[in-house]
Amino acid sequence: MKRYEITWPTLNSASYAKTLHGLVLTPDQIRPGTGAMLFSHGWGGSRYQHEDKMEAAAEAFDLVCLAVEYRQSGYDFDPVTGSGWQVPYDASFMQVFDVLNGLRRILALYPAVDRQRLFHWGGSQGGHLALLGACYAPQTFAWVYATSPVSHLGAAMQEWAGRAFADYELLARDVRHLASQFQCPVWLEHGTADPVVPWEEHTGELDRRLRALGKEVQTVIHAGGDHGLQPITDRLATFRARAPEPLMQRRRAGLDDFTAGRVVRLACGSRTLVIDWSRPPTDMGLFTWE
Repeated sequence: MKRYEITWPTLNSASYAKTLHGLVLTPDQIRPGTGAMLFSHGWGGSRYQHEDKMEAAAEAFDLVCLAVEYRQSGYDFDPVTGSGWQVPYDASFMQVFDVLNGLRRILALYPAVDRQRLFHWGGSQGGHLALLGACYAPQTFAWVYATSPVSHLGAAMQEWAGRAFADYELLARDVRHLASQFQCPVWLEHGTADPVVPWEEHTGELDRRLRALGKEVQTVIHAGGDHGLQPITDRLATFRARAPEPLMQRRRAGLDDFTAGRVVRLACGSRTLVIDWSRPPTDMGLFTWE
């Protein structure tokens, strides 16, 4: 297994690019059929937070694995401790583009990667990013797996972020609202004793919404599990137990959104979010509001 780090530019809200950092683990050899997988850390975490799951996936399932340290978190926030987040906090909008642009960077570095085998795992806010990413780029992923995920910004999380959100900004971050966009299987898990992200408000509501829409969803609820699913189990154990089947068997047909350069339109209340995947990662025209 190979391990290295990369930096790359992504779009920013000012007239310059934002530099991001990522941890990459790859199989020793890139073969026909080698896929790629994002691993997204939680609010205030870093690119190293889920290295154990990356190690479990790269060689065993023939995947180029990338953990994107998205803006305002981890070492971007505190270069010494690698933890914490900046206030005010964007809370899962620009961060979605950060992780998706990280995947675009990996696909550019490894043009032989099988684009029918693109996956995303995330925990907590990382789960939010995995779910939103599958809505913002709906014809890209073969499978997404979110553990203890945020599904929307409730009052507590808006307070944590330390900023006000317009109605359309909240809806652009609300997976329940965007759930009709899903075109890949969605796997969820949560502990009933989670004090950080209440399971019923987030995973429970999202599971019901997905089922009502006829989407493919599998949800496991761990009675007594906390935010990390402990003491019942832990995220590495559930990843090892649940991931093999989809990582070995799931594929999606057709061109992904990035290759096709698709335009994705998401109705968000008073405005519509328009994402143009034909645009380069640093182009502020990558998304616009109408």
